Amino acid sequence: MSNVLHPTVHIEDAAVESVDTAAAYLLVQVGNGFIGFASFQPQRRQLYAWTVYETTAGELEEKLSAIAAKHTWVHTSYQKVLLVQYAGTNALVPATLNSDAGKTHLLELVNGSLHNTVTVKDIVLQQSMVNHYVVEAGVAALLNKRFPKGEWWHVQSLLLTKRGSAEAVMHVTIRFQEVQLTVERGGGWLLLQSYMYQTPEDVLYHILHVMEQLELSQEETTVYLQGLIDRNSVLYDVLYSYVLNLQLKEELQYSFPASDAVPVYLSASLDQVLVCVS
Repeated sequence: MSNVLHPTVHIEDAAVESVDTAAAYLLVQVGNGFIGFASFQPQRRQLYAWTVYETTAGELEEKLSAIAAKHTWVHTSYQKVLLVQYAGTNALVPATLNSDAGKTHLLELVNGSLHNTVTVKDIVLQQSMVNHYVVEAGVAALLNKRFPKGEWWHVQSLLLTKRGSAEAVMHVTIRFQEVQLTVERGGGWLLLQSYMYQTPEDVLYHILHVMEQLELSQEETTVYLQGLIDRNSVLYDVLYSYVLNLQLKEELQYSFPASDAVPVYLSASLDQVLVCVS
């Protein structure tokens, strides 16, 4: 249980334990190899605490108990609890073409054979789309039991509730061994996609391939980099060398507790999602 004592990300306000949770939200991040929790006040756009731990599905039950014991602000007595699936095992469908009867076939067509999963869907009214996705069955059962009033969302569904940028913008979000790419232009969304990667060159390939497929000019497209990336890493150096308008995301719409250990561009990956539920 040593991993529980050493979160990958941890930031919190000294007053987090005294927050009026009846007027605050808890966001639970569920992703490939990690679990995260964020306590925040959407009306004030204030983050009180955020912690992320690496885990496997098999370890999750034990780790959840240890995390809740260590961080007593991780509990159920919030105004709202959002259970957000970050894994990219999903399929976005225009509402006019949606068929719940064919969702399993569609998901397997896009993602391959699926086993021991629970299928969930979000209706994204702002885009007239339906997002079908899966959550590992054991993980879903565990989180539904611990957070019985939790509302499931897929991270892409939340992003789609906001209007896209008028200018050509790509967000590159690094999460452990996964990279999420989103592309906005003309007030709409051109792409929301996640990819697993092993090398820095894999990430670069996905970025350049998407730009080529969507006919995005490097000169006219701003590429924002955020999430779990070290600016002194090989990954950053590779991207900086080949992506023309690459910028670390250094602006936040939420107020975060001050922390030397959590750079702004890491906080930006959470900030982007929190804004969508404000």
